[in-house]
Amino acid sequence: MVDYSHHRQREDMPAGSQMASYAEANAQAMADSLIVVYGIKARGMTLRHIARCLELKLIDDVEFWLRVRNRIDWLLRTVRRAGDIVQ
Repeated sequence: MVDYSHHRQREDMPAGSQMASYAEANAQAMADSLIVVYGIKARGMTLRHIARCLELKLIDDVEFWLRVRNRIDWLLRTVRRAGDIVQ
């Protein structure tokens, strides 16, 4: 089981309306990184994170991982030419 007790609001994180764009940018960066590392299996990784966060009732983390999953779904659905790789 993963220990999420260290999750806290950092002082350098934006507040208010900037938080949504900050979270979306982080979700995009995480999705891009997961696809580079895991390829097509990146979606499965996000589903495991979502399940763990739901078990631990970490609603903010669930929202983040849902954003990551949505971004991965979009990136993996994009039309590519033969031989192209997802990066």
